Amino acid sequence: MRRYHSHLGRDIVITGGSARDLDPGQFGVLAIDGGAVGWAVVHKGPDGEVVELNNEMHFETPEEALAFAKELIEMLDA
Repeated sequence: MRRYHSHLGRDIVITGGSARDLDPGQFGVLAIDGGAVGWAVVHKGPDGEVVELNNEMHFETPEEALAFAKELIEMLDA
């Protein structure tokens, strides 16, 4: 699974893959153990460093994680 979203000009990728697959500057909604454990929200910085943004709080569905990522983007643009 790999889906692309854009929110306020920022890219968000929903994937069952790795954060390594993200381009610098992208946000990611990543499946943990194929989604069985939950979903995490990450950001890949310009230097390639990946940071988990949900402080180890995992979401049950990718839709919940995507909504959280959009809220974070809105706070960044405020």
